[in-house]
Amino acid sequence: MSTVRVYGKAAPQRADGSPLLAGLLAAIGIVVAWVGLVYVTHHPVGVAAWGVGGLLGIVVAKTAKPPTKATGALATVLTLVTVFLAKVVLVVVALQPILRQELANSPASLIVIFLAEMTQHKSFSPELQATIDARPDLVADTTFFGPGHELRQQMIHEAATAAEASSFPERERLVHVHFDRFLSKLGFWVLFLGTFGLLDLLWIGLGMSTAWTLGQGRI
Repeated sequence: MSTVRVYGKAAPQRADGSPLLAGLLAAIGIVVAWVGLVYVTHHPVGVAAWGVGGLLGIVVAKTAKPPTKATGALATVLTLVTVFLAKVVLVVVALQPILRQELANSPASLIVIFLAEMTQHKSFSPELQATIDARPDLVADTTFFGPGHELRQQMIHEAATAAEASSFPERERLVHVHFDRFLSKLGFWVLFLGTFGLLDLLWIGLGMSTAWTLGQGRI
């Protein structure tokens, strides 16, 4: 019996992609894009969490052969991890510079910062500084009328005048000094938890639900 020979190359088997790897790569791109958007707009864009779930669900389902409940669960977990990672990066990379810039452009915040700076370095006008040094009881007086109130108003007036006359680099320097001191007291986790509101939890829930549905290939 003669052997039958087949000439030509056999069709190569197409390698299936990894849903996990595809989801992780997509997550990295999402985090970078989200942080960049927040940095430019100075807005938290919490609704993006919903879009994160949709995008990751599609990416995972398209890579899986075929998509199943397991890939739906994978997309859901990746959505939650991506949102939390984006929030961490926002606090570390974007949130603090954004807050510093906004404080440096806020007249009310600048008055408070210059008031703290001038109090610390005793740099009020000589007459006012002499009164402050001689009468600490007036400085500590928190009533809305009387000598203590008048003294505080003079201090605020001089701080406002100094803030208005200052250059933007000087404002940034003082904001950096006093804001960082304030942040060190708050700690990272206070800032991190502060990025979550009720609407954020809603968008995250919708994002995870969407990832679960789309991750299974169901539209």
